[in-house]
Amino acid sequence: METIYRVATVAGVEILRRLKAILVVLLVWGGVSLLHWLPETQCLMLGLTAILTVQTLRMLVAKPAAAAIESEIYLPPVSILVPAKNESPVLSDLVYSLCQLNYPSDSLDIWVVDDGSTDETPQVLKELQTQFPALQVHRRESKGGKSGALNAVFPFTQGEIILVCDADAQLRANFLRQTVPLFQKQAIGAVQVRKAISNADTNFLTRCQQMEMCCDSFLQTHRIAIGGMSELRGNGMLVSRELLEKCQGWNENTVTDDLDLCFKLYLAGAEIEFITVPSIQEEGVTTWEKLWYQRCRWAEGGYQRYLDYFPQIITLGWAKEIDLLLFFILQFLLPIGLIPDLLWTIFYSHHPVLLPLQTLLSIILTIAFIAGVYQFQSLRGWSLLWATIQGSLYMVHWIPVMIVTTLKMCVQRERSHWVKTEHRGGIT
Repeated sequence: METIYRVATVAGVEILRRLKAILVVLLVWGGVSLLHWLPETQCLMLGLTAILTVQTLRMLVAKPAAAAIESEIYLPPVSILVPAKNESPVLSDLVYSLCQLNYPSDSLDIWVVDDGSTDETPQVLKELQTQFPALQVHRRESKGGKSGALNAVFPFTQGEIILVCDADAQLRANFLRQTVPLFQKQAIGAVQVRKAISNADTNFLTRCQQMEMCCDSFLQTHRIAIGGMSELRGNGMLVSRELLEKCQGWNENTVTDDLDLCFKLYLAGAEIEFITVPSIQEEGVTTWEKLWYQRCRWAEGGYQRYLDYFPQIITLGWAKEIDLLLFFILQFLLPIGLIPDLLWTIFYSHHPVLLPLQTLLSIILTIAFIAGVYQFQSLRGWSLLWATIQGSLYMVHWIPVMIVTTLKMCVQRERSHWVKTEHRGGIT
């Protein structure tokens, strides 16, 4: 009976999501068509652009404050959770680095979840447990991807702070001493560190992913600086145990547990800190096909949370609401609105009404790319200019990703299944 109820609940959530997704698309297409059909309504677009431009200027010129650590003596118990499904190529390096962390061993709780692996992961973990007796392994049959793995092991953990690492993560020995003390601030419910690409020198795609992470770091710190929202990135995120329990763990009915958890934490009254030092490394995908599937999953999860947590998210206060509005419009609504805008422009020789928003998005990304690459990759002169050009061309892939994802969510009967990113290892 419980299983039937759960299945019915999930089906109900998916139907509601689909209806909301259809409604959003119809509203966007109707709004864009109205702007073309009645030119006098374009003053509304100018007004919206003006509001978002002011928010953009506030964000871009803000000066992020360095995250302050009140006392380095604050070393509460920490549990490190590593979901691992077919991760035999990378687990050894990660476990070795985790067991070398500069943190009191009696306050450290390291768990790897063997999430129904079909490769040599179980054998690798057995060998690692022999070498590192402190390593704990939880085995289960995979039933829900990363979220399910995290929820399965969470009741066995002891830490006041939970650190989640992907199996391909690489982190330095002082990682915890540079992050955990931030939780002394009562408002801080989670901390996300800057991510970097360990195989950035492999090809064009991995180099661009590295620049994309730099751009993301710039935007996150500047959003926080004006009272906006930060986002968790899955790998290298630390979360308060108390808040995780309040949020009832990770949502297993989503394909991006980290993005979903962001909204749950903010609705619970917590703040999310983003820091650029230390960083955590992970592998970037190396082919366009893998990039497409990864980004479609990210886009679906990011869009899902707006559908799931509306209208609750309009209760977060004006600073976070205007921040959400800026990124929701430019990241999700603008791409889907380009379809009717292009059709009206082609068939009726109109001027594109969404050009002001497209221009605003281009300005944000260009400045963020330049500043992020300048700050985190130390590029200067022509190298910086060439990197920005490459990064700008690379980021165009998000437009078809968003269009396909938002349209797919209008017709699919169930959410996409979580699919892990393949890790190869052997990166120095």
